[in-house]
Amino acid sequence: MGNSVSGIRALHRGQQNRFQRLPDSHKDSLGGPFPSTTHRCHHKPKRCLPLHPCGGVPVSPLLFHPNAKGSQIVMDLAQRSVKRQASFCNGITFSNRPIALYEQVRLKITKKQCCWSGALRLGFTSKDPSRINPDSLPKYACPDLVSQSGFWAKALPEEFANEGNLISFWVDKKGRVFYRINDSSPMLFFSGVRTTEPLWALIDVYGLTRGVQLLGEKKNCLHTVVKPIHAKSKCYALTDCKMKY
Repeated sequence: MGNSVSGIRALHRGQQNRFQRLPDSHKDSLGGPFPSTTHRCHHKPKRCLPLHPCGGVPVSPLLFHPNAKGSQIVMDLAQRSVKRQASFCNGITFSNRPIALYEQVRLKITKKQCCWSGALRLGFTSKDPSRINPDSLPKYACPDLVSQSGFWAKALPEEFANEGNLISFWVDKKGRVFYRINDSSPMLFFSGVRTTEPLWALIDVYGLTRGVQLLGEKKNCLHTVVKPIHAKSKCYALTDCKMKY
């Protein structure tokens, strides 16, 4: 009987020695130990634009590229305002950095000139403006530049090219470009933009539009879903979107 009791006590001491108290840093929220094995993710990363939901904080301020611009473009020192000196063309400009998906490029028409037809051209390019020779830029974004691979743009309707108008445009993950005038509902502009590589904004100060200014972002949106207002409509609405002014 004495030997049996001694054996049980020895077994109990051995079990206590095998289990050590874990420090709090090695325990989960329920007080238990974390599993000793680690999980490794073998998914290959996709090469695509960063997701930038509707006006989140950008990496750096959006400015005009200082060098890649048409021969008639004059730019201020802050790189926020550009003006076409003469004629109605040679006014192509680009952003100084890539634009993220859903990031709104916001600009103001600061100068309108009569006696010309056509207006501002807006779009995107996958070509780094830093590698574009300004002397190689054509007179027109449409149709000359968009006929080349990696350039997408379209003319803004003339009725929206009034002096003082605020214009926002952006691209979604499906390559669709939307725009809005002042506080109007978003409208589908065009589609077909390749979003698997970085994109820079393309702004052609053309025709009736003689001067534009880039503006800072206004809205912070946690989640954006763009849906057509009704069937077969070109007008779209932002839903499930919390705006912060």
